[in-house]
Formats: sequence, C-alpha cells, structure tokens
Amino acid sequence: MSFVADQVRAIDLQLDRLHLEQISALPPSAVSDSDPTTREISLATSPSPRILKLQGIIKSLSSTSSTLLTPQQITSLLSLADISAASPTIAINDENVETYLEHELSWLIVSKAAIQTYGVILLSLVDATLPLSDDIYYWDEVLSSYRYTLLYSLQTSPWRLYDFAKEVYHDARTRFERGELIGADNVIQPEAAAAAAASLSETAQRFYGLIRTSWHERSLSVFNARLVSPFALITHSIHQKHANISKLRAMQASALGVLMNEGLMFGQDDDVEKDDWKGVVERSIVLMDNVVKNVSNIHHVGGVEQFEDLVFMGSGGGTSEFEDVAVLSHRLQQMLRGHLPKQELLSREILRVNGRPSWIVRYWIPITAVFLSSGTLLRLLVNRQEAIQIWIREAGETAYEFWDNWVVDPIKRIISTIRTGEDQEVALMSRESLISDRESLERMVVEFAIDNPSAALDNASTPLTPAEIELIRENVKQGDLTPVLRVYEQDMKKPIRGAVTGELLRSLLIQIQKTKVDVEVAVSGIDNMLKSQQLLFGMLGLTPGVLIVVGTTRWVRSAWGGRNGIKKGEAKGRMVRILRHIDRILSTSAAYRATKGRGSEVHGERSSILTFKEHGLLLCEIHVLRQLAGYVLPRGVVMKEFLEDLEEMGNIRNGVRAQRGVVERVRWYVSTIRDTIVSVCVAFPPSRYACVRV
Repeated sequence: MSFVADQVRAIDLQLDRLHLEQISALPPSAVSDSDPTTREISLATSPSPRILKLQGIIKSLSSTSSTLLTPQQITSLLSLADISAASPTIAINDENVETYLEHELSWLIVSKAAIQTYGVILLSLVDATLPLSDDIYYWDEVLSSYRYTLLYSLQTSPWRLYDFAKEVYHDARTRFERGELIGADNVIQPEAAAAAAASLSETAQRFYGLIRTSWHERSLSVFNARLVSPFALITHSIHQKHANISKLRAMQASALGVLMNEGLMFGQDDDVEKDDWKGVVERSIVLMDNVVKNVSNIHHVGGVEQFEDLVFMGSGGGTSEFEDVAVLSHRLQQMLRGHLPKQELLSREILRVNGRPSWIVRYWIPITAVFLSSGTLLRLLVNRQEAIQIWIREAGETAYEFWDNWVVDPIKRIISTIRTGEDQEVALMSRESLISDRESLERMVVEFAIDNPSAALDNASTPLTPAEIELIRENVKQGDLTPVLRVYEQDMKKPIRGAVTGELLRSLLIQIQKTKVDVEVAVSGIDNMLKSQQLLFGMLGLTPGVLIVVGTTRWVRSAWGGRNGIKKGEAKGRMVRILRHIDRILSTSAAYRATKGRGSEVHGERSSILTFKEHGLLLCEIHVLRQLAGYVLPRGVVMKEFLEDLEEMGNIRNGVRAQRGVVERVRWYVSTIRDTIVSVCVAFPPSRYACVRV
C-alpha cells in the first residue's frame, strides 16, 4: 500500500487515454478523397510482426500487468524493443501508416518505461528518506545528554584509534615511497634512495623512523587539539554527522516533491495539442536524470535551493521539436543501469559514514563484558548444576500444576455444572432434611395444642375439632406458634410449677425445633442462590488462570515474534505520532504562515502551497501512515475512505489550511476507531485476540 503505486497507475491510465485520442484522430491528409473509408481500411490491415512485438512490450510495461517493474525488467524491455533513430515528424499517408504506427508505439514504449522509471525513482527516494529520521533522532538523543555523548565517545574509541594508526601508517608509507630520509628536510633523488636502501635492515630502520616521525607529527596535532576539550571535539563530530544526514534528508525530500509536482504532468485540458504529451515525457526524463545525478551529492551541492536549480536546469520546455525517441530510450537505460545504482550506493555510503553506528559499535562493551565473564558464568553453572536442575524441574512442575488446577479443573467444573441435572446438584444440606424437620415441628405443635386446648382456643376447654387442628397445622407452616407461646408465657409466670409439670420444658424444646427449622430455611435460600449462580462462580474461578495464560502468551509473542508483531502492537501509537509530525510539517511551513492575517491576500494563491521539500517530507509520513493503516483499520469501505483522506492530505493544490483540516479529520477518525476497538475488547475479552493485541 503505497502512494507511488497509485501515482504510477493514474499516470499510466492518463497516458493511455491521450494515446488513444491521438490514434483515433488521424489527420485528414491520410484519408483518400475518393474513398472516405481509406483510413479505417489502412488501420484494419493485419499488423506486421514488428508491430505485434512492440504491442507485447507495451502490455508488459503497462501498470495493469504489474504495478511496478524492477530496473532490470525495464532495461531488458527497452533493449528488446530495439528502438532505432527516426525522424521526429512523419507525414501520414496510405503508404507509411505502419511506419507511423511503429513510431508512435516506440514513443508509447518510451513513455511507459519513463512512467515505470518514475515509480522506481519515487520508491527509491521514499525508502532512502524514511530511515534518515531515525538517524537524526539518534544524534539528537546523543547531543541531548553529556552522559550519552561520553558513552558514544567510549563506544567509538577503538575505531578512532584504528583510524589514527591507519593514517600514521599510510603517511609513513607515502613518505617511504617518495624516498624521504629520516630527519631530512628535502626529498632525495631516486638513485640515492636506492643506494641508501641497499640492505633490508636499513630499509626497516628507515621505515620505522618514518612511522615515528609521522606519529610525532600527529601527536603534535593531537596536543594542539587538546586546547579544545575532548567533549567539544566529539560534539563537533556529531554535529557534522547530524548536519550531513539532515542535508541528505532535505535534498531527498525536495527531490521527491519535485518529481511529484513537476514530473509527468500531462494536464487535463481538452484543447491541448495531441503531441504535447511527448514533450512532457521528454522533459520528465531530463528532470528524473538531473534528480538522480544530484540527489545524494551533498558535498558538492550547497543546499536545497541549489539542488532545485540544478534539477530544473535543462528540463524546462520551449523546444519546438522533440528529441529522438531512440536517444530517450538510451537515456532511460543509462539512468537505470548507471545513475540510479550509483545514487543508491552513494546514499548508503553517506548513511554508513554519518548515520547511526552499527550494532557492533554500540554493543561491543557489553559483549566484551559477557565474553570476559563467560568463564565465571560457566563455573557458576557447573558448580550449581544440581540446583539449576531442581529450579528447572520445580518451575516445570509449578507451570503444570498451575495449568491443571487453575485452567483445566475450572473448565471441567464448568462443563460438569452445565451437564448436571437438578437431582444431582451439590447442596449445602440434603433436600429432605428441611421437610422432615418441618413436619416434626407441625406434629409437636399440634400435639401440644391438643393437650392444651385452652391455649389454642382462647381458654376454651372443649377438645379441638379436625378443622381447628388443620388450621393450627397451616399456621405452623407459616411460622405461627401461638398455642405454644401462650403456654410458655403462662409458665414463665410460675416457672417452678411449669418445670414440675413439664409444660415449660416442652414449650422450650418446641421453640428449639422452630429455631432449627428457621436456620434450615435460611440455609436453603442461600443454597438456592448459590445454585443459580454456580456457572458464574465457575467462570470467575477460571478468569485468573486465563488472564495469566493470555498475558504470558502475549509477552512471549512480543519478545520472540519479531518486528512484525511489534508493529501490530504499536501501530496505533505510531499513527498518532505520525499525525503529529504531519501537523508539525504543515503548521511550521512558510505557506501556513503566509495564509495568516493578510498573507493570503498579499502573496496570492501560490503562497498557500508547500515547498518541494515540505511536500516530500509530507509524502514520506503519508507513506508510513498508509502502511500502518493495514494493521489497524478493517478492510473494505473503511479502508477505502481512509485512503481517500490520505490522498486528499497529500494534494498540495488544495492549500495548507485544507490539508490541516484533513489531518484533524483523520486524527479524530483514528481516535474514534481506537475507542471502538477498545470497548469491544472490554465487552468480549477472550473472543478476539486481535482486539487484545490492538
């Protein structure tokens, strides 16, 4: 997902439209007056093998068959076309229609090859510009702290010492080859030098003396440099590297902006002459050639302004006749085979010299420390071999017991809860216990009421009828012990008599039975509540184990899953930071400052457009944003609308304020998508691992 592919595809379709309009609108001179269908008959004749070959090459160069071809494929197709020199203008008549078609197809081949080359150069510039931000950030971090600067000095000290010794050796060798004498102020003649170096020992002594002299001179220069603090020297070196990387980044960004705004711009007007696209192709080839030759030449180009002057030198319009198509084909092949690889090699060399040090330079100190202490570590491992084995075994047993007790067993219990029927449910008390105790209480109260009818019927001495006994039994089921309590109240007035007769003790035992029934009723209610939530308790018991397993799995995947996993996990944070960079590019641009207040009225419409450098930096950030969107946004309409917003954001013709409005819309959109995904993950924690990872 790159804007380069979209740009190449759009230009290729535009070129096909222009070429079809030109082929379908041959001039009237090619048409016979006697037969109006001469033109159609001439074009309908069977094409020659040469025409078929050129058409096949055009199909291979079209973006419909492949989005972007490699430089080797483009050069091989141009060589296969074997485009020869021809007259730029060919008079069309019945005899040379095929020659005209061959000439036009040759132009179309060169144009499509130029479009593919345009895409290759754009992609090369984007790939070369993006890593430079990391190097600039690294040097900013080193310069921001005295401690980091000292650490960098310590890390690079072996290499600086090696460079110093190599300079001394090369200086002594150069002097020896020139025949300088030890301590001499002039250079002797070659004959005298040959006589002086007759013996091997004398030669070795002379060479050793030259090394000592060169070392002494270098030491004097180092002593003079000591007048400046070592920290200042290291800081100056870092500033130089930072400036070189920043200059390379600015020039590459400017080159990207130049090609996007000035390269292969065919126009959209209907009244444009049909051959104007050839001039656009020719000027674009010259423009691309100038860009490739100068984009990495930071030591000979003063800055972005001088680079843009060099790029546009010779690429402007104004020629009435087009350059020969064979020359353009040769120029494209030379650009792809020579200039572009040379530019990439020079860019990598600048990055190697001025960029962030390699990993061996940054980590040789801890690697050396580990290597020197490896003997002690090995002895420690050997001496504690049994203890280490015990630790490993206990760790394995702990992991197994955790998995079995906190993951497998809760799952088994949940499954058992789902499959268990009502008759097999585990309860805090037996099902028949409450029924038997309640029936026993009913019998005790009924018998007590029969023995004491006066208490049951308000001082009536007649025996209880079956209806009254049934009423007492129903009241007992509802918890009413009025007959017992009345006797109990009377016996409490005369406890000794009640104790002697046994009624007081009997009423107390009945109340104890009532208390037992009440406790069983409460326990039964708790039991029913626990049974209704048994599945929930099982899920809660499983949750800690699942969370620990998921957290451990995520940590292992992030630690050993490679950079791709890290990108997926940090995609949203990087998108937010890139949107901040884009907003900073737009808000700090001269075009944005010019649109404030009366700036837009004074400077006109052009003042609201970004410079080539700013546009190039903006395109690099959009390129990364498009790549990260594939990790975060869902496919389909959402992704399509997001890419449309990014395309509108990169269109500088809309103006800076419109671009900033798109940035705010995209930032709101990303934050909204993020909140939605997080809420879905909270609602369904283990349902989708992708949600957890986002």
